[in-house]
Amino acid sequence: MTTRLSFDHTPKLLALRHSGTSDVALLWSRRTHRAAIAVEDEATGERFELLVEPGDNPLDLFEHPYAYASARGALALSARDSPASG
Repeated sequence: MTTRLSFDHTPKLLALRHSGTSDVALLWSRRTHRAAIAVEDEATGERFELLVEPGDNPLDLFEHPYAYASARGALALSARDSPASG
């Protein structure tokens, strides 16, 4: 699991969980002072990020990232687009 964000390569890891083939991380960007969820599917190598927006419950995003990704139209990043591979 990469613990980087596309907009911050050194965020603080607040929480991490494994579900099926997916790892879900709640991260804090010291640079932008924003929280984000990073999800990586070990089976496919795909990943996506969700910014925690004002009014969001960060723990709800952490527990249900796929529901939020679907509602927000989040785009998956391939493994080659990942900050860890660049």
